[in-house]
Amino acid sequence: MPAKKIKDNRKNNLSLLIEEVSIGVSSSSFLSGVTIFFTGLLITQINSFDPSIKIPILFLIISTFSFLYATLIYSNASGEITRLSTKKFYKCMVIGNIIGEYPGVYLLILAIPLVINAITTDAFLQISTLAVSLIGLATYQFSCLSLMERHFSKYHKVFLIIIALLEITLFVAQRTNSLIFTYTSVVLILFIFLLALSVKGEKENPD
Repeated sequence: MPAKKIKDNRKNNLSLLIEEVSIGVSSSSFLSGVTIFFTGLLITQINSFDPSIKIPILFLIISTFSFLYATLIYSNASGEITRLSTKKFYKCMVIGNIIGEYPGVYLLILAIPLVINAITTDAFLQISTLAVSLIGLATYQFSCLSLMERHFSKYHKVFLIIIALLEITLFVAQRTNSLIFTYTSVVLILFIFLLALSVKGEKENPD
């Protein structure tokens, strides 16, 4: 292969890697802003901080920090590009994607129905938000684009059902039983982190 063609291919690859980092930083920064918005909305609307309020806020706080750390990791990945260390670059991208999706996106999606449930008594709005949240999550899972489907191809449907059942339990218990609500939230958070930790050793193929 001519030297010029090799050089052009290398430039194209670097451009693609830089674009991938840019997309990762932009998306995680945007989602971080979304979580901060919902957190502020919940805090300013509620005067009493019982578990039905604290737990949705906790979900949003974890989600916010996940997006912030994902953004930081993506930014570090750009430094690996300049040093032409593709192995470390892909490692950073994998870790950033895992942190951004599991504790980041999932807890944000699961927190929104709980936030709506806390700030309004409108049953239609509450149930609609829950339905949209779960249907959207299921659609994403079966779109062949989600990390969970990639990481757990044999069990991702089971994991999705578990997450959905835990979310529905939280939704119902939020206004009826604070003890069940608290314990279920702990189980859900631990389950999400367990999924993330289970794929921490994944490696991207630089090709």
